[in-house]
Amino acid sequence: MAVVDDGACMTSNGAGSYEDTRQRHFAYLMSLMPEFLARLRWSRAEIDAEQTRALRDLVSHAAHSSPWHRERLRRLDSDRLTPAALRDIPPMTKSDLMEHWDAIVTDSRCTLAAAETHLAGLTADAYFLDQLHVIASGGSSGKRGVFVYDWYGWAASALGLMRGLNDILLSLGRPLGPFATVSAYVASHATSALGQTFSNPDRPSVRAPVSLPLAEIVAILNRAQPSLLHTYPSMLPALCEEVHSGHLHIAPALIWSTSEPLLPEVRAMVEATWSAPVANGWAASESNGGAFCCPAGAGFHIGEDLNIIEPIDEHGNPVPRGQPSAKILLTNLYNRIMPLIRYEITDEFQIAAGPCGCGSAYLKVADVHGRADDVFRYASGTTVHPLNFRSPLGKDPAIVEYQVRQTQRGAEIAIVARAAVDIDALRSTLAQRLTGLGLSAPEVILRRVDRIERQGAGKLKRFIPLPAL
Repeated sequence: MAVVDDGACMTSNGAGSYEDTRQRHFAYLMSLMPEFLARLRWSRAEIDAEQTRALRDLVSHAAHSSPWHRERLRRLDSDRLTPAALRDIPPMTKSDLMEHWDAIVTDSRCTLAAAETHLAGLTADAYFLDQLHVIASGGSSGKRGVFVYDWYGWAASALGLMRGLNDILLSLGRPLGPFATVSAYVASHATSALGQTFSNPDRPSVRAPVSLPLAEIVAILNRAQPSLLHTYPSMLPALCEEVHSGHLHIAPALIWSTSEPLLPEVRAMVEATWSAPVANGWAASESNGGAFCCPAGAGFHIGEDLNIIEPIDEHGNPVPRGQPSAKILLTNLYNRIMPLIRYEITDEFQIAAGPCGCGSAYLKVADVHGRADDVFRYASGTTVHPLNFRSPLGKDPAIVEYQVRQTQRGAEIAIVARAAVDIDALRSTLAQRLTGLGLSAPEVILRRVDRIERQGAGKLKRFIPLPAL
């Protein structure tokens, strides 16, 4: 069991500099690493025992230190609580969090107003109130969230996310060179802030902001020659195309994708382009250490020592293993300053029915392909799952990227293509699908564009529904 040392750092605004504090935090992370790696070998009984212990500790702390949770959790006996008993607690939403932020956090010095001021002033990674980290997320759902992490929680986030890479890197059987990440640059986003806080002086690394023109990203990668490439799944098709066009000349030994759904056609494209494995992780601003990559290939493992994940249907009922959920409920067990207990996230999880071939006792989840927020719902009552757009668009080898916006009568689709696309045939295929689903006289607008605008974190929202009717 890790020792939570919330007072281990020097101040960044007072007695010590940011770099002093960062180095102390990095040393703290390194001290935890052996334990976090050892946890990957835990048996099912060990995982369950730690999850129960951590849950009891979290609920006791939240009930004592969070005014909002105090009422919510008052009927629970934290000394006897088990993960199964969580079902007696109503879910919490991002709206709950943002409306009651000050009453949810367990440090009275930490207010939403102060956190927002801190975020607005960020030019690079910085500590908040000397030892905390604040990040913001527009989220794939488009709803803004602000999340604060304590000293241990921030280190556990990095370790929980990265530890799965260890076995994969060892299996490559050769020393790794530079590490490159093409992701968010602004330190208000986790992919940027975590990398800055825990940058390792012993491993050369380079960051290419995803907001740069593609030609500049290519130039940065060509100079760096990374053997480990990390980026968002939505950036991978464009990078593959730069390889095929003769502009990008890198040979990564491993590609690590996070923060967005990894579609099967994108995985196949990357593996064919570089003949290298793709390690897919899952993380959310609510739990950056939520899962770790599986060395056996597609999918990832839930970090159940750090989280409890409950897959549910659209009505909130538990979903059996082997079936896709409409969303999940997350309980973050490791970040005590912001207790998130049964917090709703609209990612669609499908937990494997049996054990994983890699031998891990942690639950295995198939690659996430979408979110409940991606579903289009029309005034007529017709519901269209994004797979109906994704399949035709993803199968066309000329299409590098796309974005689908719902309209009142159908959809408007922007595509980035490397070659000619039969627009009329594609429009007809999509219209037929919508008609077959019950949409009367659907209107499908297709247009080619040079690039698709990304969100503040550099992520791409592929499917944009109309506001709720």
